[in-house]
Formats: sequence, C-alpha cells, structure tokens
Amino acid sequence: MIRNLLPSVAIIVSLSSAAQTDGVCIPTGGYGALDHLFEQELTYPVVALEAGIKGDVVISTSVDPSGKTIGVHVARGLCPECDTEALRIMRLVNWRPATAGEACSGKELHIAVPFDPARYKRWLKARHKRDDDVFSLPQDESLTIHTSRQLETQMAPVIPNGMSGLPNHIAREMRYPPEAFRRSLEGTVKIEFVVEASGALSNMHVIEELGGGCVEEAIRLMHRIAWKPGVRDGKRVRSSLQVSIRFSLPKDRR
Repeated sequence: MIRNLLPSVAIIVSLSSAAQTDGVCIPTGGYGALDHLFEQELTYPVVALEAGIKGDVVISTSVDPSGKTIGVHVARGLCPECDTEALRIMRLVNWRPATAGEACSGKELHIAVPFDPARYKRWLKARHKRDDDVFSLPQDESLTIHTSRQLETQMAPVIPNGMSGLPNHIAREMRYPPEAFRRSLEGTVKIEFVVEASGALSNMHVIEELGGGCVEEAIRLMHRIAWKPGVRDGKRVRSSLQVSIRFSLPKDRR
C-alpha cells in the first residue's frame, strides 16, 4: 500500500563542493559504495575470463591526512591483466576519514578486488545499457573530477527529459520507507557522487541525512538510474554532482 503512494519530491542539483573530511580512512561512501563500484565498473580481462582465472587482486594504497591518495600498488597479484584492471578501479576511489574530527593516519590500506567469472556474469546482467552516442567518444584517462561548469556537455540521467525530468521520475519510482511513513518523517537527503566516464556512479555519499530509511532509499533511487557522462575537450570525463531529494508525505497523511 505504501509503495503506491506518490509523495511530493523536489530535486535540487548544485555544483559539487570540495570533498569533506568528517572523519580513520575509508572509501568515500563506505565499503558498500566500493562494492557497488566493482559491480558497475570492473571489466574482467578477456584473457583471464577465457582461462578461468579466479581470485582477488590485493591493492595497497596510502592516503595523506586529508584523504588524498599518495600511492596505489599491487600487494598481491593474480595475473598481469587483472592486476592492471584492479589498479584502474582503485584509482577511481576517493577516501575520507571515518570518524568526525579525525584525519587520515596515512597508514597503508589493503583492498581485495574480486575476479570471479560467475559473479561477473551476474554483474553484467544487472548493469545499465551504455549505448548512447556519447559512449563512442574517447575516454579521458587523467582521473580528474570536473565540476559542472567545466563541462562542454553536461552529465545527464537517461530518463525522459533528462535532468529536468528527474523530479517526476523520482516521484514515480520512490518507495516511501515504511519506518519514515510510520513516524510521519519528512525532510531532505542530499547526496554527492561522481559520474564516471563509463556512466557508472562512484564515491556516492550522504552530506545531509534523514532517518527512517530515507538515506537508503535515496541511494537506491540514484543507482537505479542510468547516466550519460559529461564531455570536455571531446572526451568523456569524470564529473561530480550533488542531488537533494525531498521526502514529503501525501497531504492526507500529514
């Protein structure tokens, strides 16, 4: 019954601000966001897939007190092609302190990047199609994250009317969280993420929270949308975006 409700939703898109450091270093958005990055972005090298190579590549990374990556290398390899792909993926990850008021210790961190043929096939089935003309453009390899103002062509959700159609799309797709509904909870969840050159979303984290399951629902909604990357100098680039999602109960429930 709750799922059929169409609450009022407001979408506010703004320029990304500098990454905040609110806390001993973890991937931005936590390890759940890192798992999602693997699911959406990892490419299994054909030679490894055909050979049935399976296992983890362990990547070691160091970060400075602000969370900036200062070194990424293979601590335990699997095969040359898998090692290269694991390094590529981990270089897309931003880091942030996990505890408010603390800075990153600079300690070396180890992350296992999984290569599993069966899991990879499931990932491929769940991925959004990437067949827009923009994907025929070359990809920028600099890893620079651009703001909206720096783009020649803006990143955009692949839905009717693009960014301007986001409020209606969210209203149709939102499942008002049962706990928030029970508590008559309303408010705004603001999230920030990177639209990768592939169209995948990475480094998604919350910068304005709301309880009752609203944060989880906002993140679910964003990940269900396919995105086109921004373009600069004729190349697909990484770009950052902030989106505010307003959770408003139907008038007869207030």
